[in-house]
Amino acid sequence: MFGKTLPALLFGLALLLAGAAVPVDLAEAANCMSDRDARSAVQSGDAVSLSKMIKRIRSATGGEIVPPPKLCKQGKRLVYVVNVLAPDGKVTKLTVDAASGNILGK
Repeated sequence: MFGKTLPALLFGLALLLAGAAVPVDLAEAANCMSDRDARSAVQSGDAVSLSKMIKRIRSATGGEIVPPPKLCKQGKRLVYVVNVLAPDGKVTKLTVDAASGNILGK
């Protein structure tokens, strides 16, 4: 009865709980761009699209990206702030250089 539905429900619940487990840093949120500004930064070449970096992030962490990644200003550079759900259920916040795709830190 729940053969295909149960795993999807459990994954959705894990994502919901993971989002609640990662508090929003208000200072960070103030430096993050709107979706429109983020698209503009990608179109102008100031940032690589996140979709191009997803494979790199997944292979480096072994986890799944928990939405929503944000494009933010950090000093003079742009970074993606990405939450990753590890196979063990832990959520880690990564900072990824938006120009190079290099993971800067956790």
